[in-house]
Amino acid sequence: MTTPRGTSRVSTVRALMVLLPLVLTVGCRSKSAPSFEPLKLADGRVIPAETLTRGHSVYTYYCASCHGAQGDGQGPAGRGMRPVPRSFRQGLFKFGGVAVGELPPDDALKRTLRRGLHGTPMFAWDVPDADLEAVLQYLKTFSPRWKEEVPGKPLAVSPDPWRGRDAEAIERGRVAYHVSGAGNAGCSSCHVAYLPRAELAALLKKALGRDVDLSKMDPYTALARESDHPVAVDAKGEPTKTEKVLPPDFLFQPLRTVWPVGETVDGAPYTAERQREDLYRVISSGVGGAAMPTWKGAIPEENLWALAYYVQTLVVLRDTDAADELKSRLRGSTP
Repeated sequence: MTTPRGTSRVSTVRALMVLLPLVLTVGCRSKSAPSFEPLKLADGRVIPAETLTRGHSVYTYYCASCHGAQGDGQGPAGRGMRPVPRSFRQGLFKFGGVAVGELPPDDALKRTLRRGLHGTPMFAWDVPDADLEAVLQYLKTFSPRWKEEVPGKPLAVSPDPWRGRDAEAIERGRVAYHVSGAGNAGCSSCHVAYLPRAELAALLKKALGRDVDLSKMDPYTALARESDHPVAVDAKGEPTKTEKVLPPDFLFQPLRTVWPVGETVDGAPYTAERQREDLYRVISSGVGGAAMPTWKGAIPEENLWALAYYVQTLVVLRDTDAADELKSRLRGSTP
C-alpha cells in the first residue's frame, strides 16, 4: 500500500505539536522555580506556598505565552492580539459578575477559565480542578489589590419577569436600548442603533414626547471608547499606554461570554434561557476596564431583562441573511 503524499510531513508536525509542550515544560523546570511565601488575602484567607508554587507552574505552562511571565499582558504570543490579553497586574477583570471596578469572586474567575471567552484566543481550559484552583490563586500575586480589598458581592440574577411574554419583553427592550433616561439605558449611544432612521425617530418621539433631529447624527457607526487595556508597560509592568476599544456590534461580533444556542457549555446544553441569563449578567454588572457601566440598580429590573431579550434577537441574527438585510436597511436609511 502506498503512503499518501504529505502523510509523513503531517505526522512529523503532529509529533512536534505533541512534543513541544513537553520540551517547554522540561525547559521551565530546568530553571530554579521561584519560592513563595503564603499569600494573605484581604478576605482573611491565606493561600499556602505550595498552592502558589503549583499555580506558577500551571501559569508558566498555559498562560505566560499570552499574558506574560510578569502577568502584564505582554506575552510574546499576545503582542498582535486586539484587545491585548488581560494584565493581571491591574486587578481589573471584564466579566466578574460584580459591579464594575470591584474584584471578582473566585467562582466568576473559574467560570471564565472553564468557559473561555467566545471569539477570542482565550479558549476553555480543560485542566484538573486542583490546577485550576492553583493558577487562580497564583494570579492574585500579580496585583496588590487582592491583599488590600475583598472581592465584590456577586450581583444576583433576579427572576425573569417576562417569562412567557417574549414579544412584550422584546418591545420594551427595543425602547430601553435606543432611548436614554426615564429608566432606559440608551445603549445605542455607544453601540450602534438597529432601527432605520425613520423608525428610530418615531420611537424616540413616542418615548420622549418630542421630535429628535437625527439629520446630523450617525447612529450606525460606533466610536472607539477609552479602556484600561495596556498596550505598553514600563519596567515595573505598569501601563504607559492604553488602547481604545469598539463596543461590539451584535450583528457582526461574537459576544465574549455568550455562546450559540445548542452548544454544550459547562457540560450542559446551552439553551435560549441560559443565553438570556448570561446577557442579563453582563448588562447588569457591566464590563470592567471598558466604558460599559454597571446597570443593575440604575434602571428597573424589568428593563434589564427586557434588554437581554432584545439583544438576544440581535445575537441570533449574526451571520445570517436576515442580518445582512437589516444592515442594508440601516445603510439605506442614512441621509
